[in-house]
This record gives sequence, C-alpha cells and structure tokens, in this order.
Amino acid sequence: MKSYKKFGFTLIELLAVIIILAIVALIATPIILDVVEDARISAGKSEAQMILGGINNYCATEDIKYQMDNSYTKICTSDMDVNDVPTMVNLGNAEIISINYDGTKLTKLVIESNNHKFTLCASGQFAMDDEECDDDGDVALVGDPIIEKAKELVYSNDTCKTDGTTYQYMDGCYIKGNPTNNYLWYSGFLWRIMGINADGTIRMITDENVTSIYWGGTYTAQNWDDSYAKDWLNNYFYSRLKGNNIIKEEIWCSETTTDINSARTTCTNNLSTETAKVGLITLDEYNLAGGISSYLNIGQYQWTMTPYNSSLAWYVNDNGNADTLDGSSLHGLRAVINVNFDVIITGGNGTLGATWSSESGPYILNEDKSVEITGKLNGKSTSGEYVMYAGKKYRVVDKDSNGNTKLILDGYYEEPSGTIYEMSYGSNNTFSTETGIGQKLNSDVLNWLTNNNETEKAKLVSNYTWYQNGLGGEIYNYEESLDEENPTRSIQATVGLIRVGEMLSSQSSSILTKGYTTISNYNNANEYWTMTPYNANPSATFVVIDGGDAYFGLVLLNSSIRPVIVVNSDVTITGGNGTWSNPYQI
Repeated sequence: MKSYKKFGFTLIELLAVIIILAIVALIATPIILDVVEDARISAGKSEAQMILGGINNYCATEDIKYQMDNSYTKICTSDMDVNDVPTMVNLGNAEIISINYDGTKLTKLVIESNNHKFTLCASGQFAMDDEECDDDGDVALVGDPIIEKAKELVYSNDTCKTDGTTYQYMDGCYIKGNPTNNYLWYSGFLWRIMGINADGTIRMITDENVTSIYWGGTYTAQNWDDSYAKDWLNNYFYSRLKGNNIIKEEIWCSETTTDINSARTTCTNNLSTETAKVGLITLDEYNLAGGISSYLNIGQYQWTMTPYNSSLAWYVNDNGNADTLDGSSLHGLRAVINVNFDVIITGGNGTLGATWSSESGPYILNEDKSVEITGKLNGKSTSGEYVMYAGKKYRVVDKDSNGNTKLILDGYYEEPSGTIYEMSYGSNNTFSTETGIGQKLNSDVLNWLTNNNETEKAKLVSNYTWYQNGLGGEIYNYEESLDEENPTRSIQATVGLIRVGEMLSSQSSSILTKGYTTISNYNNANEYWTMTPYNANPSATFVVIDGGDAYFGLVLLNSSIRPVIVVNSDVTITGGNGTWSNPYQI
C-alpha cells in the first residue's frame, strides 16, 4: 500500500500562524507609526527652517538691490502676504498659513508642513501645533511640573511616606536612603532631588562638588553670612546657572552642634539672618537622610553649613564620615538650591546610566534637550556642560569677556599605553612654558589633545593669558586666586590648569562614576595639579586630591595632569545638546 507525505497546514496550524502574525502586527505597528511620525515631524521642522532661511535671504538680497537702485520694487514690505512667499522660496509640500513683515524683519510666520503647524517664535525657533512662544521669545516648554515628580518620591496620600524612605525636616518632606530615581539635569550639572520644602518649593543638591575652597577664615565657622562659601555659591556659582530665576531666595539654617549624630528637625538657634539663593546641607540633613548609607555620601570631601564652635565647622569626608575642621581649610562645596514648584520637567525618568534620552536618564529641568543644538559655543553653552573636541570630552568652566570658552578635560592626560601620566610640577611653583608642567602641557599634552592636527589647534586661543595668584598663609578668600585685575603673575600659553575657586576645580561626577556606570567613589579619580601656588611656600602648589578636596603639595612630588584649554569665540556647535550622553560637537 502506498504511503503519502503530508503537505500543507491544518486549519488549527493556519489559525495559529494568523494569530502570531496578528500579535506581531499589534506590537510592531505602533513602533513603526512612531518612527514614521518622528520622521514626519523632523522633516516638517527642517522644511520650516528652510523656508524661514529662504525668506530672510531673499529679503536681505532685496535690501542690497534697493540700496543700489532706489527704483527697485521690493516684495519684502509691510504689505507682504502669503501669496508673495512662493516667489521667494520653493515651498515644496508646505503651505504658508499667515505671515507678517514689518519692513525690516519677520514678526509672524505660520507654516503647515507634513500635517503639523509650525509657528515662528522671536528666538528663531518654531513652536509646533499647540506649543506656544513664551515671554522670552522661545518655544514654551512642555512637560510635567517638578512638584509632580517630587510628590512621587516622598508623598503617600498627600502626606510624607512612613515606610522608612523619607524624613521630615523644617516641616518639609525629604528622601532618605539611597534611591536611584531622583537624578536631575539642570544647567550643566547633575543634581539629586532631595524633597519638598514646607512652602512647596523643591530642594535639590548637586551630585558633585562644584569647587573646593576655604569655608572662611580662622574663627569664622559661626558666621555663615560672611563666609567665602556663601559668597562663592551666591555670586560666582549662581550667576553662571542658566535660567536661575527659578531659584527661590530664603534664610538657611546655621545652628551650632557638638553632636556628630545630630539629627534636629527644626532650626531653633539660627546664626544666619540673611537670605540667599544657594546654600549647603546641614549636618542634621546628612544624618537624617541616612548619612554614610545615603545618596548624600558621594565619596568626596564636602563642607556642611553647620558650625561645631566659633572656629570649627562640620564636613563629610571621602568615606562618608562627619568630622570638623577650622574654616581656614579647603573642602568641596556641594550646592543646594530650592526651585519653584511649577518648574517643568521636559524629559527623562529620574534614573542614571551611561546613555541618556528623553525617556530615560536624569529628569531634564526647564530646557529642551530633545533637539540637536547649533550655533556659537559661547552663546549656547553654560558652565558644567559637556563638549567633544578632537575626540576627547571636556566640561565648560566659564566664558571670558572676549567670548572665549574655557574647557577642562573630563579626565587626565594619558601615556600612549593608556596609563594616566604623572609628573612633578617643576623646581618651584612658578608656571612657565619653558620648564616643568607648563612645558609639558604646551608640547606633548597639546599634541595629544589635538591629535597634532593643525585644524583642531586653530580652534584654540594660542596666546591665552593664564593668571597665577597664591592662596594660603593668611589669604583664604577665593577671589584672590581668581583676581585678573592685579595678578601676581600672568603667562601666555595655549594649555593651562584650573585655578582654586574656579568652577569644576574639584573632581567631576562623571569621573567619580566612570561615566555614570558605577557608584561615585574617590577610587575612580586621580590627584591632579592646579595653577594656584601656595603662598606660604614657593615649593608648594595646590593639588586636587581624588576625594575632591584641595591641599598644598610639594612641587617635586608626582600628580596627574588635567589640562585646561580655551577655544576661540567663533567656534561653533555642529550638534549635540551639552549633556554627558550627547556632548556639544565643535
């Protein structure tokens, strides 16, 4: 009897295949539609920008023609209407909904392209669909108020959580322990949301020391209002924060304690009477949050604003333990601010990793980081933001009066083998391009930073003026180190070093966490030289140690090199948004 092979599918098998295909379609269709929609929006924005550029170029050309011949009939007048635009620029599939030209510039332009409406704002950006232009002429931010995110972290049924993850302080509600979802990116720095204050504002602290300076002078620990720490935070630091009008001014608590375990929830005998925009944590807050086991321990030396007595102030060391030192000692400052409850979160989910996006990574506060930025570096960047130059990552230190931008390498100079290079400062603490560390910086290090590429070198200020002013001895004010009006010395060079008291003159958060891939730890950092001499000894210069502290090191000892460069005022950004994951490309 013949046997026959079975061909085809049974009805049940066909139904199973159909069901599987339907499930795949259900999963894939939204993803595909999202991709298509994103492409449509991107194309629409590009078309709107092209039309705007075409109109502006046409009108500029007309002005030149009119200057050469007053009988020339201009289209770019206050009578311009939507029908005039096709004669200026190819509209493609776009349509001009409305336009207004006041005789010198566009004051209104609404374009429909790829099923979306694009409205020109005064800044030159386009608001899309229901978005609006804000009072500053930028696209109004769209997102959730920060209060909603903060409530998720600390509230349960509109009251402070009672599950051991929060603590109460000064009638506010704050995070306790070591959460992984309270990270936030604001104005060039990574912050941690601490909680909600009694007045509804949101308390935040930087996830790194933003500098390392003397707290004050000898016997000043009970005078926060006149301290160098308060002055630096509220003048130097605050003035460099982008959109700092969101920060509320208030009185900060400076209350003496001799108890290392102090965990007071009120401020009964406050020694501070003046308001300020920026402050530090108290020893009480550190302990209430969980101390060494909390997110407030980041493996760096950091001052608190709590006095021990008239001479000593409390600080936290790189192991997370509290201790006291005289105000005439250097430690890091970890800035604390209170922002308005209605400030907008525009992206992220509060977590942290090596890659950030609109959906994951730190919350993005009060700015749009979903777009690629272009334009002059000195006009777009702010202190703390990341920049990629010649294949190496830097952070913005500051911008000078000539529009040049100072950058510090987010790492250390390395040998060809990849080993971090260490060397002595020189025979004394005088910085020179002829000998010692200054010579090394402006020869081998310069070539390493630029890949010995002349095009890259041309972006740098080759004769930048670097200043050397000493600290220490009897001089504790950070302003002495930064004085450029009456400097002790000035040197012309291409590559230099950071000064004590400048922004980022501590250890970078991204260095301490190995690019945000591990818990912050001083073992991930290296000690490095600064530009600032120690006044009391010509054989000593200040060094930033791995724990973010600063001290004076003998110049004959070996330390790492963290180069600082200055890029020209005409250097432009070609992409990126200034974050760790997507630095500005120049």
